Amino acid sequence: MTSGDAATPSGCVTLLAPDLENLLGFEAALAAGWSPDPRRAGDQAYIGGELQRLRQDKLKFLDDLSPGDRQRTVSGSPLTVLLFWIWDGEFCGSINLRFLQGTEQLPPEVSGHVGYSVVPWKQRSGRATAALGLLLDVAAKQGLTRLVVLCDEDNDASRRVIERNGGQFFMRGPHPSDRPKRTKLYFWLHPGPAPENTSER
Repeated sequence: MTSGDAATPSGCVTLLAPDLENLLGFEAALAAGWSPDPRRAGDQAYIGGELQRLRQDKLKFLDDLSPGDRQRTVSGSPLTVLLFWIWDGEFCGSINLRFLQGTEQLPPEVSGHVGYSVVPWKQRSGRATAALGLLLDVAAKQGLTRLVVLCDEDNDASRRVIERNGGQFFMRGPHPSDRPKRTKLYFWLHPGPAPENTSER
């Protein structure tokens, strides 16, 4: 599956490739203070900058959102990034899969194979759990057999999302892409079909 494809629906949740038709939902989320990068939640300078870039040139902004295999690591290796919008009839957030072709290893500047951020008004509704399950199916179609997924040690909601998708905890510690004092939980995830149970309570 390429970044131009939509993942199969799971309940009411679908993964959509970013497009101009649905960009308004992304823009509204930014305007409401949502950050597409969970590490920069509440960073109004970053969020405002993204909103300004979007409004200056929507087509370029969309192109930058979905680099595919055009992104390069610090060492120069091509990093594939497949980004999707989480959709339930309206914009719920974004989720991405990033990997190096032919290996499960990642460069130190990449914090795991998966990153996602759900808008506050859609959290604790099963959207994140369903979206991660759908992304695992995308990963399987890319030939990936094992992923590393991280969350902050104190982020119980994200930990539950990972565990509901079969996440197996294997390590606790910092990650070079984040602040040294920020402790992360590391999980293995094995790609495959999305789970049926996507409740988040």
